[in-house]
Amino acid sequence: MTLDETIDLLQQIALVDDRVVKVDEAEQAAQVTMWAAVLRDVPLAFAGEAVGRHYAESAWAVMPKDIAARWRDQVRDRLRMATGTFEPTHHPGVDPDARYGDAYVAALRGQWRAVAVGADEPVAVAELMPAVGNQIGVRAPAPVPANDMFRSVKEQQYPRRARPAGPPELAVHCPKCGASVGKPCRLPHNDRVMTGTHPSRRDVWEAQRSAPVEAADA
Repeated sequence: MTLDETIDLLQQIALVDDRVVKVDEAEQAAQVTMWAAVLRDVPLAFAGEAVGRHYAESAWAVMPKDIAARWRDQVRDRLRMATGTFEPTHHPGVDPDARYGDAYVAALRGQWRAVAVGADEPVAVAELMPAVGNQIGVRAPAPVPANDMFRSVKEQQYPRRARPAGPPELAVHCPKCGASVGKPCRLPHNDRVMTGTHPSRRDVWEAQRSAPVEAADA
């Protein structure tokens, strides 16, 4: 996952669990860097699926290690299913008899890498044997799109009529980023929407809420 993909993932997680994403700008930047480093080998689609499965099983806030652990388990399972047999039709320029040559080894490693990351399906032993009746080789299930998994979890936690409308300080103008009433705050360095609001906006809202109400003119 890239930095931009990590930011997208965190924004989607914030729709389900507001405990995960930091509110302070400096903390957000550090969080994105740390998550991107931990999930650098994890595809975004798989990360979305892993987050959905996490919340289907646990009430704890998701952490990057939870996603990375699920990815390692899937890679291990996919490689266990694969036979590791060299497929010469996939590499017409490589001599299959030149075992342990540089081109052969590079092609074989490429096959394993493609299976590990999900670019290729593992070829199970059953698929290498002659078909018997309706025998079908074992294949890994197609990954669930990240957006579908998030939408499912979000619908369970926040039914459409009961979803939170946003923080109350959206009722005032933000003096920090200039967001108008009802609009979310944005980060100044990349103009991305914040999951929370700037502290100065909350201060303005608190001041207006606590201000004494003047009596109407008779």
